Amino acid sequence: MLPKYIPLLKAMNSESIALANIDPVHAKKMLPLFEVPRIGPNILEAKRFVGCPTPTTAYLDEVTNRIAKVWSGRTAMVDAYQWPADATVESGEHVLPYLFTRLQALGVDVVPVIGYDRWENPTYSLAMQGLELPGTPYYCLRLDAQALEDAAEPDFFLENIEAMLARFELEPGACSVLIDFGDVTGRSVEKMVGDSDAILNLLMPLGFRYFASAGCSLPKSIDLAVKKPDTVGKVVRKEMLLWQAARQQYPDSALVYGDYGIRGPSSNEGIPNPHGNGKIRHTIDKHFLVVRGHSMMLPGKGEQMWGLAQKVVASPHYLGANFSWGDQQILDCSQKKIKGHHAQWISNDTSHHLAYALAEVEQFDLSVAVPAPVSVKTSGKIA
Repeated sequence: MLPKYIPLLKAMNSESIALANIDPVHAKKMLPLFEVPRIGPNILEAKRFVGCPTPTTAYLDEVTNRIAKVWSGRTAMVDAYQWPADATVESGEHVLPYLFTRLQALGVDVVPVIGYDRWENPTYSLAMQGLELPGTPYYCLRLDAQALEDAAEPDFFLENIEAMLARFELEPGACSVLIDFGDVTGRSVEKMVGDSDAILNLLMPLGFRYFASAGCSLPKSIDLAVKKPDTVGKVVRKEMLLWQAARQQYPDSALVYGDYGIRGPSSNEGIPNPHGNGKIRHTIDKHFLVVRGHSMMLPGKGEQMWGLAQKVVASPHYLGANFSWGDQQILDCSQKKIKGHHAQWISNDTSHHLAYALAEVEQFDLSVAVPAPVSVKTSGKIA
């Protein structure tokens, strides 16, 4: 079945909590890509890994257990994009086959991701060629910034795609294609649409299973989104505008929407920041409503979240506590029942985002079939 929405989520606890509280009906329509964060000093120095003779293996076991806990019995893509292409566990096995095999054993139906940026690396290539994953539904070719540049030379780009397929003995019909723009804060929508069109026009005739696009418009730091503390701003979701343009241009093609949730590929991966600002990133129609507070070290500290949540609930964009688990959390915070630290608000914001993005996609699909005004009502339903 064609997914409606591909969220690219860090395989960390905050995102897992959001997925644990997802509506089962929504879960059936999503195909998450779990991005395994690289293993850094903050992880290696954690008490649970001190003295561990195989910390990389132990870390990956922890990550796969976390994914399986919320997604066992369902299909997911998995990648380690931020890791070196030749990264291995202590036994010498490449990290990706280790991840795929362990997740499959834990009940996750894995769609392996093959990176355009890595396929020529000998260690990576041999590891992916040697995959033994019986029952794998299909593969995904992930095209990143390097692929976008190469597509400017169509013959060279197509030669690479055909060489990738041949090396891994794959037919296009057994592969999806993810056009991953990554951090799009410095890109224009027009350029993104042009780059996407170039790839779609080159690859559509080959007969791939479906195409997806993804990106993240939220900058790494909140002060780049909303300049002044204790104010509210909006950030255009360029990745949604890109997908909507493609859906209109290719109405009969299988085009899937993807994004990075509420924190992008270059955001800090689990590194504590005591001076971080209180904030709520609330997804709305083609935008993020960013309600910025101030440093958690300044007066008000965590209690500032009560006022931020009250701003969201009082806005015309709040869809009610029943819209998602995250929206219930926002209401509870506005009523001073909870405060929550940074990680908890990643969970809350991600929960709302997943529900909203899926509803937005389904609504737009209907508008492509039967053109009609697209709006969000405050009754708690997308209309």
